[in-house]
Amino acid sequence: MSRRFFFDIQFFAQERTERATPRKRRKERRKGRVAKSKDLNAAVVIITGLLVFRSLGVMMWGRLRLMFRVIAEHLSSSQMEGGGWWTRPLFDAFGTYSFIWMPLAFICAVLAVMIVVYQVGWVVSFEPFGFKISKFNPVNGLKKIFSIRTIVELVKGILKASILVGMLYLAFRNERDILLSIMMFPLDRGTEIVMGRIWNLAFRMAIVLFLIALIDYPYQKWEHEKSIKMSKQEVKEEFKQMEGDPLVKRRIRQKQREMAMKRMMGDVPQSDVVVTNPTRIAVAIQYNQQSMSAPIVVAKGQDFIAQKIRDIAAEHNIPVIENPPLARALMQKVEVGETIPEELYLSVAEVLAFVYRLKKSA
Repeated sequence: MSRRFFFDIQFFAQERTERATPRKRRKERRKGRVAKSKDLNAAVVIITGLLVFRSLGVMMWGRLRLMFRVIAEHLSSSQMEGGGWWTRPLFDAFGTYSFIWMPLAFICAVLAVMIVVYQVGWVVSFEPFGFKISKFNPVNGLKKIFSIRTIVELVKGILKASILVGMLYLAFRNERDILLSIMMFPLDRGTEIVMGRIWNLAFRMAIVLFLIALIDYPYQKWEHEKSIKMSKQEVKEEFKQMEGDPLVKRRIRQKQREMAMKRMMGDVPQSDVVVTNPTRIAVAIQYNQQSMSAPIVVAKGQDFIAQKIRDIAAEHNIPVIENPPLARALMQKVEVGETIPEELYLSVAEVLAFVYRLKKSA
């Protein structure tokens, strides 16, 4: 008893094994789906912020000290008895905050935008914020929760948290004695020690985040490329859609005309004579008795193209003969690359004979 096995070949066509086409990539970018590493953005911004804070730390601390002094003097003065006693401390605190933190925030914001543009280019998409009923589908939500990407992000988050917590624990264990005795130092010296220890710890943590981001960025690119892969059937369908696009068809025809024009102009120097009308039409004719049964038209055109044919003929010393009836007939009846029809043999032969006589007499 023989057994027959059947399987659907289309099953293999649905496997996403093909790289995304440029059209698919443009669609994904419009949806806001691009390859970027959030860890890289965060690490670079934190490192830059810490370096700016380190360079401007003395100035910042000086402004804070001045603010505290002014507020203390104000609270100890007679102005506390009035109803608007809170306005002066509030405005002083707001001015100091703006002077200290706004430049730092501006630098970090600009750098964050630059890092995003570096990773994905300039992409502005509001489609992810649009309302879609599918976003409220619990099945889709469960798929996202238990997807490979979510698991990888969870493992990466646990790894980062474990490393940072371990660094924090080691730092406090090593600096415990100094931190416990910090109250014995003057305010300026104590603040300097604490801020120095905090900055060193924060900078080491930022460097670790940056190293993790250097691993995460290639992974994000690989994962994005994998997520936008297409099946062979999708590639075929997209190609059919592009073929049916009038804009694409027009572009293809334009390219074909340009290539044909370039090839035609390249054949003009091999012609024997150019017949004109006298300025609007130009037809280049070639005839080789050994290889051709009849003369052929190697180039023809009107107006600008005709002028171009005449210019090329003049550059290569090809005779230009004015014969309006013959030029119009050749223009209407003969395509480029075709032989002269029998009804025009006599007229073309007379022109070629005249050209041969000119060459012999020259």
